[in-house]
Amino acid sequence: MKSKTVLFVAAIYKKLMYFTQNDIKRIKEASKGRLLDVIGDFHELRKRGSEYKCECPKCHGQEKLHISPAKQIFKCFSCPDIKGTEPLDYLQRAEDMQFLEACDYLARKFNVLLDPKPEKKTPKAAKMKKRSKEAKGENVDTFCARMLAGSGLTYQDVTAHIFKKGDTQSIFEAKTFRPGTVDEYGNIVDGDDVIIEYYDLDGMPVTYMRKIPGRGKQESKVYYRVRWQFPDEHRDEKGKPFKYKSPAGSGTPIYIPERMRQIYKKKEQLSRLYIQEGEKKAEKACKHGIPSIAVSGIQNLGQKGALPEDLVKIITVCGVKEVAFIFDSDWNDLSSNIKFNSPVDSRPRSFFSAARNFKEYMRMLKNRGIMVDIFIGHINKNNEGDKGLDDLLANKLVGHEEELAEDLEFACNEKSGMGKYVEVFKITTWNDQKLRELWNLHSHEKFAEQHREVLQELPEFIFGRYAWKFDENGKLVSALPYDEDEKFWNEDYKETNGNRIPVFEYDYVAAKTFFQNRGIGRYRLLDTKMWTYIHLDPPVVRTIDVEDARDFMFAFAEQNCSRFVNNQLLKGGSQYVGPFQMSRLAFIQPNFISPSRDEQYFYFRDRCWHITQHEVKEVGYESITHQIWDEQRKDTDAKYIGHPLIVFRENDGKYEYELSPEGKKCHYLQFLINTSNFTWRKKTEDIEKGELYENNLHLLSKMCAIGYMLMECKDANVTRAVIGMDGKQSEVGDSNGRSGKSLVGELLRQVVDTVYISGKRTDIFNDSFIWNDINEQTRLVFIDDVMLNFNFEFLFPNLTGDWTVNKKGGARITYPFAKSPKVYIPTNHAIRGTGSSYTDRQWLIAFSDFYNDQHKPMDDFGVLFFSEWDFTQWNLTWNMLANCIQLYLKFGVVQAPGERLQQRKLRQEIGETIISWADEYFSSEEHCHRTPRKEIYDNFRNYDPQQSKYISSTAFKDKIKKYCEWKGWIFNPHKYDGKSGLPLFLDKDGKPVIDDKSGGVEYFTIGKTAGEQTTQSDPLDLPTANPDNKLVF
Repeated sequence: MKSKTVLFVAAIYKKLMYFTQNDIKRIKEASKGRLLDVIGDFHELRKRGSEYKCECPKCHGQEKLHISPAKQIFKCFSCPDIKGTEPLDYLQRAEDMQFLEACDYLARKFNVLLDPKPEKKTPKAAKMKKRSKEAKGENVDTFCARMLAGSGLTYQDVTAHIFKKGDTQSIFEAKTFRPGTVDEYGNIVDGDDVIIEYYDLDGMPVTYMRKIPGRGKQESKVYYRVRWQFPDEHRDEKGKPFKYKSPAGSGTPIYIPERMRQIYKKKEQLSRLYIQEGEKKAEKACKHGIPSIAVSGIQNLGQKGALPEDLVKIITVCGVKEVAFIFDSDWNDLSSNIKFNSPVDSRPRSFFSAARNFKEYMRMLKNRGIMVDIFIGHINKNNEGDKGLDDLLANKLVGHEEELAEDLEFACNEKSGMGKYVEVFKITTWNDQKLRELWNLHSHEKFAEQHREVLQELPEFIFGRYAWKFDENGKLVSALPYDEDEKFWNEDYKETNGNRIPVFEYDYVAAKTFFQNRGIGRYRLLDTKMWTYIHLDPPVVRTIDVEDARDFMFAFAEQNCSRFVNNQLLKGGSQYVGPFQMSRLAFIQPNFISPSRDEQYFYFRDRCWHITQHEVKEVGYESITHQIWDEQRKDTDAKYIGHPLIVFRENDGKYEYELSPEGKKCHYLQFLINTSNFTWRKKTEDIEKGELYENNLHLLSKMCAIGYMLMECKDANVTRAVIGMDGKQSEVGDSNGRSGKSLVGELLRQVVDTVYISGKRTDIFNDSFIWNDINEQTRLVFIDDVMLNFNFEFLFPNLTGDWTVNKKGGARITYPFAKSPKVYIPTNHAIRGTGSSYTDRQWLIAFSDFYNDQHKPMDDFGVLFFSEWDFTQWNLTWNMLANCIQLYLKFGVVQAPGERLQQRKLRQEIGETIISWADEYFSSEEHCHRTPRKEIYDNFRNYDPQQSKYISSTAFKDKIKKYCEWKGWIFNPHKYDGKSGLPLFLDKDGKPVIDDKSGGVEYFTIGKTAGEQTTQSDPLDLPTANPDNKLVF
């Protein structure tokens, strides 16, 4: 009978190692009593009496490791873990070998004859047959069917017995994996991706609560996940392809296979529950006797800091005593896309973090009186390249899948934790430090040695906070060596009573040089006496504080100084790196670029875009010589698509545009198009061409305004605040709202340094610290939703001149015009003020009521803007923003068509009371004839007596003039030429004379056309023009 193969790993010495139980037995017998021989291979042994001593490989203490040949034991008196009784123990504990490495080493050393390697052919993955019981009537040629078959699963395996939402009586069958896809709005539609549906322990669909934007309510939605067939076509916000997607904000529920649901309902007892990463792995594990539930990612076990209740129920009802989280075979691999000067420990740290969180979540069960043992484990690598548990079962173990359950049982009960197909670690009592050591994250030397084969090929790599490299001799050294003049520590020894005592001295001058050579220093805030601390790490400049600088130095010392020096630094603390010492650092002047009127940069993680009117060019950071603030660089890898999303063409003052295919897919661009559509209520055939041109002009106005606000350069010829207004008229005091005006400001908050100020604040004009949050990096001030009667004149000095900021604490900083921010003001009301002083400082953009209280962008696009966008939408938006800059550079200031906005402004300045009275009063034809002003004013006061307190006779006249303009009528029409429409009389300053006074009485006449005659003659008896344009005397 052949011995059972229980241990397997693919790795060392460029070949596979297999060990049977008989192999291990022979290895132990061959090495028995040979402890000195094995340790002597690694260290020089010195005989001391009946024992031998040598340097401990852990603490490196001289002669700290004691070996007794008679007792066949070894022990380090400084390291509690370094002790044992046989060579196999020593190699694992002292030399950090894995179990199989140690076995292989001893087998080679003592020439142990091993059993032959098993020769097994890997069978092909099973395929579902058409119209078979396993296919359950489904098409077996879909990606879903192929994916399941590739893991040895069928539709029958993933069929659940469930209740439908709202029906807890009828039981239905549902396939938790089915063909389908998700459109750009988050709707499940027909397609050849895979839809994975979740059901809870009771067989009800898993749901989540989704906020309804703008309504303060939530709605229940059914949870799902989609598995993309082509992940490269779907990228996250950092530009990385991803296989799976779930609805934004839906949380991370656990996936429960039908077999686990039945175990729970029958209250079957389980000694151990497994947690798999991925639904397919859990289904495959359950199929072969490994009770499992699944999480959607290694970091996704908990929800809002707590364990999922369904998981707690399984553990409680089924009497679970042990819980094991099983990782894939690449659990300890480096990222496949390591780049120069990027942290190489990110992926291992992610697994460590997942293991730590799992441990802490399981420990939380104590609060419920539940005690479980906690394991983590991983699939061992093999020559077949099986990555996950499902791959192993569907590939190497086809035909004898039960061996994996047996191997898991063996490994969990084996002290070493090593099985043939898996390795597990019991971490119930482990602290974070011990857990970190699994990935060698506690030591840069051990980490680098473990991954030497990969890391030695890099010019340098970052581990922790510092850069390292392997030198020409293969030795790990710092990639940032220090010079003698920046060595801030002096370590020496002195003799005291015959003992050598270490002595430490801190060199303040060298420490100052150390910081300055590494780009840490002071940065003066403009022309003030104030400064902040910065760290210049080209091309990025970061603001830091004293604690950050201290941490930087201490982290450096941790990697480069002795334990004694590190103790002294920690003991001294702020004595060495404190406010006084840091205030002596030299000033650093980064090479910031001077903003230009003809260009703009966008900065991303690995590249930047140089934008001009005619070109968007992607360049690497190695190609630029200037520095940028850290906040300017966005942590995404946006890619320019090579052409604009939208192209405008002008012909005789009329604008037309053409959308690219990508432009039609861009949510935000479509949003701007919709908010510029003032004819959306009309049928297409009823829309006039002139109305379409007006809509196009509204769109161009918005895009140019966005481009203007994105430009860092301040142009003295364009000193305007952009004001977003509703294009629809409403009664004064009423706000249409919800038309999308604030979404322009919210977009800009995502892409440029923006200070947000609520326009609803009642103290906005009285708070001397209103601008406190503005700093040198601020590019925009977003005053959101200002109230009726907002005093726009308050902003005049800031728009056209320097911007003075009173800081809390007494400081006062003046930002020169060129470095001051721009302003965006969305409002539901018209901004008061007339004349060139106002118009020259305003860039008005109008929003239609396409979006309103009943119709939100969510209804059109299916996702919340910004927070629920994937990489594709963000990438299209960045392209659109570059497009906006190019349009601004080409067309400049493009005001929205003014008629709608002027009408809204006039209505607000007139007031609803005047409008209500005037509509009624002037509906009578006789009131439109020449009538004394006092008579009209008295009638108004009788209509609403309270108004006389607020509207004087002079103000009343001004409002009547504006009312006539608003209605399209003419105030005192007989004062204008009937044909030209020009005033008949001008004063000495060239201003029109339209007042109608006679005998100390002023008269008002309301007409519909210029030159209109009244029933009464001109009181001055001056010649007037008749319809033939002849003067009548």
